[in-house]
Amino acid sequence: MKLKKIAYPKESEPYNMELFTHSNAGVTTTFGTVFLKKGTRIPELGFSRHPFNEVSILTKGLIEMIDENDIVIGRLTPGVAVYINAGEPQAGHVLEDTELIYVLNHLEPKA
Repeated sequence: MKLKKIAYPKESEPYNMELFTHSNAGVTTTFGTVFLKKGTRIPELGFSRHPFNEVSILTKGLIEMIDENDIVIGRLTPGVAVYINAGEPQAGHVLEDTELIYVLNHLEPKA
């Protein structure tokens, strides 16, 4: 068991605060928090694609998630959870200062 108090990055720090990473039974799980400043786009250009499945829960703020044609496909608000498949493109416009909690799961390749 691992216990960790939830804390968010300060505005002057990098936006991502990894709280812990743990590997067990071929799966690596990373847990952390993010602070995003109003008016930013995440990522600044293009789209992120990650090698892991992601679950994020907004605790404060507002993000409009966009597709590759810059069309809004969803709004993340406090209390809303989002699941993003590994390899799925993702980007968003941060409309309010935002805090979120994330969990990443990555299946380790078999030797």
